[in-house]
Amino acid sequence: MSDIVVTMKDGTVRKFMHEGRPGGSYTKRLSFEGGVAIITDEWYKKTCIPVEDIKEIECTPERS
Repeated sequence: MSDIVVTMKDGTVRKFMHEGRPGGSYTKRLSFEGGVAIITDEWYKKTCIPVEDIKEIECTPERS
């Protein structure tokens, strides 16, 4: 996946847009572990958000 938009229950929107990285097909990745959504960026930096705070997650592929 490429662009990940997380809408929180309080109405805030967190956007993790594809930025690319030299040398390959690196992109944002979404995974879930123990009640937490984990967004990993092209440089392997991770952002963890508790699922209980999330209203919706929208993932848009790099190529549609």
